[in-house]
Amino acid sequence: MSYQRVPQSQIQEIRAASNKLVKDFPQLSKQYLLGLFPIIDWLPRYNLQWLTGDFIAGITVTLVAIPQAIAYASRLALLPPEYGLYTSFIGLLVYALFATSKDVTIGTTAVLSLLVGQTVSNVLPATASVAERVIFSASLAFWTGILETIIGLFRMGIIVDFVPIPVIAGFTSGAGIQIIIGQLPALFGIKGINTNNAPYQVLGDWGRGLSAGISKYDAILGITALAFILLLKYGLDYASKKVANWLKYIGYLRNAIVLIIYTGVSFAIRNDKTIKFSVVGNIPYGLSGIIQPNVSLSYAGDVFRALPTVLIVSLLEHLAIGKTYGRLNGYTINPNQELVAIGVTNIISSFVGAYPATGSFSRSAIKSASGVRTPFASFITGVLVVISLFTLTGSMYYIPNAVLSAIIIAAIGELLSNLKVVTTLFEVELLDFVGFCIALIVTFFSNIENAIYASVAYSLLVLIIRVARPKIRVLSRAPNGAWVDESDEGYGFDSAAEVTSAPEGILVFKIDESLTYPNSSFFLTSLAAAVLERFEYAGPSVAKGDRMWNDNTETRLLERKRKGLQSLPLLRAVVFDFSAINHVDFTGLQTLLDAREDLERFAGRRVEMHFVNVRRRYLATVLRVPLASSAASIDCTPAAPGVKGTGSASFKVGNFGGILKPKANTVNEEARRRDALKYFHVSVDNAILIADAQTKSMYPQDDHVEIVTAGNGDFASEEFIKSF
Repeated sequence: MSYQRVPQSQIQEIRAASNKLVKDFPQLSKQYLLGLFPIIDWLPRYNLQWLTGDFIAGITVTLVAIPQAIAYASRLALLPPEYGLYTSFIGLLVYALFATSKDVTIGTTAVLSLLVGQTVSNVLPATASVAERVIFSASLAFWTGILETIIGLFRMGIIVDFVPIPVIAGFTSGAGIQIIIGQLPALFGIKGINTNNAPYQVLGDWGRGLSAGISKYDAILGITALAFILLLKYGLDYASKKVANWLKYIGYLRNAIVLIIYTGVSFAIRNDKTIKFSVVGNIPYGLSGIIQPNVSLSYAGDVFRALPTVLIVSLLEHLAIGKTYGRLNGYTINPNQELVAIGVTNIISSFVGAYPATGSFSRSAIKSASGVRTPFASFITGVLVVISLFTLTGSMYYIPNAVLSAIIIAAIGELLSNLKVVTTLFEVELLDFVGFCIALIVTFFSNIENAIYASVAYSLLVLIIRVARPKIRVLSRAPNGAWVDESDEGYGFDSAAEVTSAPEGILVFKIDESLTYPNSSFFLTSLAAAVLERFEYAGPSVAKGDRMWNDNTETRLLERKRKGLQSLPLLRAVVFDFSAINHVDFTGLQTLLDAREDLERFAGRRVEMHFVNVRRRYLATVLRVPLASSAASIDCTPAAPGVKGTGSASFKVGNFGGILKPKANTVNEEARRRDALKYFHVSVDNAILIADAQTKSMYPQDDHVEIVTAGNGDFASEEFIKSF
């Protein structure tokens, strides 16, 4: 079956879409504005059962969020611990209003906290005061939020999709290793080590610090706390499966349990001057530590240097968590709305001195497992964190720093990709495995910022290569009727003999990618190679002295002769399978027209071009191939005007398929377009049936011909090849 209806041009489609947009604009505007506040949809349906689940989840997450906020701020972001709490409570309160995910818990995270700490240390001088560090971090949160909000409002969240999951796993695992190594000095009470150095340097400094001497009581507190946390985690997880399921909830509270116990121990021995270890120290009561960001454009110059990596990590972490738990719990998040939510959260929280926040892997997992029902659970957690600032700051003074390092190390284990994931990456896609390794290795030998730049650059390079060098296939018919790669590789057939080639003189050609400017030359080169290998040249003969300097016909024909290809059919038609092509740009169209002229020069006669499964959106574009008089007629290069077609004198391209008539017999444009549809089909079988019938009637004398040269050594000029 061929196409029957003449398609609309892109201009016509755009005009129709614009008219529909104008007509539906009031309704679409209303939907857009309401979509910015998802709470309007679910809050009227809120009920007691939902409240019960949210309240339990809110309390559970609070007991995890407080220790992590203090630990991440003081040990990773290198800021006073209260700003970790500020980051958590403001983020939780604001996020609940805009969220489309019930499971995501926004606030401080290990990777982003480490990145903020490294960024502040790299941008600000070593002599910068605590207030200057807080102002810079808050300003970073403000501008990060501005960009996130803009990206979300303009529905540009697609940019996040350009960073593949293996790369995210790579730098997340690398960051996890860096965080663990960076906490070893504090765990053992070793001072004077710059944990912002590359992990291998920190590891070396830590090793030398061990030999120089450690703080005995810091090491005792840190190591036993780490062992206690791991015992609670794995022991209660095992017990929940063997004894009672409710024991797993105690396991979720392991950080809070350990923190309370060790803070109590610290408080009990506070007056013993012989026992020395490092503690958190003073945390201001309530919200007395609030500092405003510097949002002036003059100050923003320094902030913008760090903005790209912070933005990328913030977006990737948040959307990865949201999509994961949405999939696990049977709902779908709105990625763009999530960007608005996190953006507004960072903007507002920056005005209390908070640093950039995003979704937390560990707390989101606990929240999901605790039976959360709606985003309102985030609001409950936020309120409880605020209450802690007014009631628990005195007790927080005695928290041992070594215990905070133990909490961080235990939590980071969840960020590391296990061996099974890594081996699966290696087996499934080697390029993804390389991306994972690049992110991991650069993080270990440098820092997260450089790892992000390196891995994102690699991802874009791989994407470009895949577009520019797609898989090109010559198709044959499989026993089940499908048209597959003639090599038969990967289709499960016993031998290539079971795959039937197209009729003699017909080539079925497929490109597994859109036909656009990055791959157009490769498409043409691959088509040339496929035709030269399978069909006999029948173009005009040219003496040696008249050949072009880059004409390698003689070499190619001798190579073909060595392969035993002595008798080949003449080319009659090419069927292009466009089922994998989702876009054809101007360069792609020009390439098809160039291919048409090259094919006809090679064959020395008209070669029909048939197209299968062309997308409706680009049917009008590809329809120009049989309609155009020559490739030069649409060429927009500077030399194109005045360049005449170079097709064979016997087979003018303008007469292709009998569609274009002499000017004296001009027919209606619409009729010509309708007539051209006979070259467009919905199946390869149909295209071959028609192409075979039409060309057999045109060339009934076709038969195999031998590869020979003239006695004087003249070869037929293969301009089909030298064009490339």
